[in-house]
Amino acid sequence: MKGPEFHRPVTVARLRPEGDTIAIEAGPAEREAVRARLGLAGLDRLSAELQLRPLGGGLVSARGSLQADVRQVCVVTLEPFSATLTAPVQLVFRRAEPGREMAELDLDVEAEDEVVYVGPEIDLGEAVVETLALALDPWPRRPGATFAWSDESEEPEQRQNPFAALKQTRPRGGES
Repeated sequence: MKGPEFHRPVTVARLRPEGDTIAIEAGPAEREAVRARLGLAGLDRLSAELQLRPLGGGLVSARGSLQADVRQVCVVTLEPFSATLTAPVQLVFRRAEPGREMAELDLDVEAEDEVVYVGPEIDLGEAVVETLALALDPWPRRPGATFAWSDESEEPEQRQNPFAALKQTRPRGGES
């Protein structure tokens, strides 16, 4: 299996008890790999500043924000457009228990997002990429883009109802 596109490991044991602030930024090759993974037209910037605080018992809190300059394809015009995203990052990293399968973990859906890690390190880069993926608009629309019917000469009342063809195939009355 190939490793993550934006790998920023942090050794949990080296975190100070009062916490550490860590800033990360993806380089050009990393941005290109993340762009391809997320299906973006472009990714010109990806960075984050996170406050990491050990909570004990293998738990680490990560709070902060990510910034990204993305290019997406508008679902209306099919043209690429640029957008700047700022998204909060609120995660709790939890060490996997030895001998316990990932499927057996009890995750609290009401709690902050949990990221399970194995070994002595957490990967901040992968957590930022996953947070970015969730922050992206799944139906991106360029500002000001509007949908127009293909035949502008018709008035809205005269346009064919898209379900009219289905109505014609439906049996009428007692017909079978």
